[in-house]
Amino acid sequence: MNSCNTKNCLRTKHEFSDFLWFFAIGWMPVLVACLAIASSSLLWVPVYLGVMFFLGVVEIRFLCSHCHYYRQETGKIVYCKSMWGPTKWAKPRQGPLSSFDKTILFSFLILAFSFPIYWLVPQPKFLVIYLLSAVIMLVTLARYECNRCMFFDCPFNRVSKEAKADFLRNDVDESNL
Repeated sequence: MNSCNTKNCLRTKHEFSDFLWFFAIGWMPVLVACLAIASSSLLWVPVYLGVMFFLGVVEIRFLCSHCHYYRQETGKIVYCKSMWGPTKWAKPRQGPLSSFDKTILFSFLILAFSFPIYWLVPQPKFLVIYLLSAVIMLVTLARYECNRCMFFDCPFNRVSKEAKADFLRNDVDESNL
């Protein structure tokens, strides 16, 4: 496993190929939503894409700015599996997310997920594909990313207590995470 940028089963950094993998599964629900919205009104597609862009802004501020990977690379560009190329405009924050951070983050995640429902419900085929692609994305992330992530304070982190303790004991200074 050391050949694929991991140490003790935890991902130590992200490569551009990680972003491409995430992009392929992460944007499938967005593509399906755009197709469903476009079949009714092309004017609402940019509004939905604007909501998704704003979700990215919210994600950087309320989730990413707390993350080890956000602080890992020098410079002003984010290099992560889910975002490759945006600027690090938010001040880095160490430690867990506050209740306010979680509330804002989850509110925007719910908004982004539910926004296209109005256009998906009348088109059951699109709705099924949208829901399946969202579930596939979540299950894939949980199975292949969230259980190997060094951002131990993330609300989605699924690294076992044993793996976290072993990693912290043997490999890093916890203050850097």
